[in-house]
Amino acid sequence: MRLGNLRLDPDHAIARGMRRVSDALQAAGLRRTLGRIGAWQPSPPVALGLLSALLTLLTLRLSTVDGGWSAVVRGLENPLLFWLNALPLLLWMLFWYYLLCWPTVAFALTAVPALALACANYYKLLLRGDPLLFTDVRLVGEASAMSGRYGVTLSGAVLATVLLACLGAVALRLWLRRAARPRGTRRAVGCAACAALLWGCVSIALPNDALYARTGLACAWLPTQSYTEHGVVYPFLRSAVAAADTPPAGYSEQEAAALLRQYPDADIPAERQVDVVAVMLEAFGDVSTLPGVTFAPGLDPYADWHALQAESASGELVTNIFAGETVNTERAFLTGYLDPSDNFRRPVNSFVWYLRGQGYACVGNHAGYDWFYNRRNVNEYLGFESYHFYEDRYRAYGADGAIAGDAAFLPGVFTDYLAARESGRPVFSFNVTFQNHGPYESTAGNGPQYIAVKPGYDQADVNIANNYLAGIADTGRQLRAFLTKFDSVERPVVVVLFGDHKPWWGDHNTTYRMFGVNLNTATQEGFYNYYTTPYLIWGNAAARASLGDVFQGDGGRIGASMLMERVFTLAGWQGPAYLQTLRALQTHTPFVNRQYYLNRGRLTGVGEGEPAWLTQARTLDYYLRHSAPVMP
Repeated sequence: MRLGNLRLDPDHAIARGMRRVSDALQAAGLRRTLGRIGAWQPSPPVALGLLSALLTLLTLRLSTVDGGWSAVVRGLENPLLFWLNALPLLLWMLFWYYLLCWPTVAFALTAVPALALACANYYKLLLRGDPLLFTDVRLVGEASAMSGRYGVTLSGAVLATVLLACLGAVALRLWLRRAARPRGTRRAVGCAACAALLWGCVSIALPNDALYARTGLACAWLPTQSYTEHGVVYPFLRSAVAAADTPPAGYSEQEAAALLRQYPDADIPAERQVDVVAVMLEAFGDVSTLPGVTFAPGLDPYADWHALQAESASGELVTNIFAGETVNTERAFLTGYLDPSDNFRRPVNSFVWYLRGQGYACVGNHAGYDWFYNRRNVNEYLGFESYHFYEDRYRAYGADGAIAGDAAFLPGVFTDYLAARESGRPVFSFNVTFQNHGPYESTAGNGPQYIAVKPGYDQADVNIANNYLAGIADTGRQLRAFLTKFDSVERPVVVVLFGDHKPWWGDHNTTYRMFGVNLNTATQEGFYNYYTTPYLIWGNAAARASLGDVFQGDGGRIGASMLMERVFTLAGWQGPAYLQTLRALQTHTPFVNRQYYLNRGRLTGVGEGEPAWLTQARTLDYYLRHSAPVMP
């Protein structure tokens, strides 16, 4: 028996095994079928088209670690999704075929990167619960170093994928052993057509949000699930388009570094060192400030919140978001970036890293799921040493598996703070609540009817408002009890409370419209109604004794990216270089929103003709986002 050019003894183990396989195929009636497939002589484009379809199905199989072949079935049931994954592979394969006239090489130049991408995505999902994005390609070295923390084994899915791809290469060799080479004109036309269609995919199909939404889940707060539902090739290439983060006009990395060096990092003075506990409150907006919203006599859901404001330095945050995209406000506070990414992919400069460098224990809690906005990974990149979520801690705090409300979550934050200070280090604790997350029931609840009903009000919208305000009132009560606990702590503690965005109030903002609230952001009133949330900075008795009675009064209206600077200033800290640049920026404007910034007291649209001081701020923002943090 021969195996290529090698003659095997009939009694050799390999020869015996091959005979058994041949006999099994013969018995199953497959040998003749395989022989016919091998004898088939399709044209090279047809053969490569079939193999690109095979590659697409194999990458779909590795788009999830727990879906089995269901991802393949989903791709076959959704032709548009299948073609969005298959077309780039087909065009790339045909491009190389027409360029080189070598089908097997064209297949290899497509199959190897496609399967490497699919396998890398599979193992990243398996080990980190996070898919592979284009920006991860730059982090191969870091990923290799991190892989030592995990045990990686070849799974059956990966082995089957590689085997099927190899069988495809064998079939291609059999099909095209006598194929004719295309002539020069046909080759030139084929290359040009493939290149043009690839350009169309990249510039038109990949960035199209409507296509993305039609072919699977498209939720900013579910980035991993949204990605995996779209396969591997399509979302990866789409992430490459989205990764284009262009620097400001005239940007120079050297000039940005020199500019930042004008503000040397300053250590926190030992005599002014305090613990900082921050809580971002989900959908916490003070709607009592909105014209048209009137409460029933004797009922004020914000009574406790307003009482806490009177004991604190308080004001309004101008955010970038409304009724969603929570992490924008969260990460603006933690980094100072004017409009931070919703999904950092590597360690990033932040105030958390600075505090860790100052010896702080940096911890935190979120009552919700760790995959929500990929916080499990991103919070590590931001510098947190430990962070607790629903899965590892707060599952037990909610009734019947529900996500914990403030009555259970806030005491958990306090307990976590006490545990962190046992290290003997100062503590920075950042926490995110889930209570008051929308949507809110449009049927009447059992709580007080806060809204003063007027003729013409829609009952469903009144119910939405009342149900939301019932949660807000409870949050106020829980926050008062929360701060009371810290007032008994002997160590100086500063507590920061702020809302992430205004609440969702009915589809198309029907509840706001019922009250006659102006949400037209082209007007000054509508802009502030739409984008502002409350904040307060409170010091316990020990902090007031240590730092003076500075945590009181009107803190003004500031951007979410400026809030940490306000905390540092009240505490008497100079802070890191970037925070000092934000302090300098506030001599020009208190906020820079996605739509507007305040310039000499007037809302001014962002974009063309921005002043030099804003261009400088964007330059420093870009530089910090793209440079590695100093990690202790």
